[in-house]
Amino acid sequence: MPLYELTCIAKHSSNLAPLHQLLRSSSALVAQSGGVVRSLDHWGTRNLPAPMKVGKRRGGGGGGEDGGAGKLTGDYWTMRFDCSPPVLSALNSRLRLDPSVLRWTTLKVGATLEQVTDLGETKSIRFARELPARTGADEGRRTAWERI
Repeated sequence: MPLYELTCIAKHSSNLAPLHQLLRSSSALVAQSGGVVRSLDHWGTRNLPAPMKVGKRRGGGGGGEDGGAGKLTGDYWTMRFDCSPPVLSALNSRLRLDPSVLRWTTLKVGATLEQVTDLGETKSIRFARELPARTGADEGRRTAWERI
């Protein structure tokens, strides 16, 4: 099963009960479908880069308590999990319908165990192809890599 990383911005509320419910339902969907939740990280409440609001189709009504204006703060959290693609589709559908979710994105970190374990070990830049050889006209100039 591939490893995915979900990053989500939820509406901020004074109590954390809606956020806990969102985390529980998301992780339960993955776990009940045969997946494994590797980590849950709450990044805290942060200012949003731009005012955001939930669309009327998801029950947002244009913003909620603040009179139609967009939200200025949100609760950021991430979840790393292994699951099959149909489970990921169901999770995306659930997040799409949840009115407390402002934005989310899911990234595929790796498809096999070898790809996932190699993530933290590469610390140098590797190119897919060899760099072109330097010509005689380029001998006097320094490249960007040499200036660093």
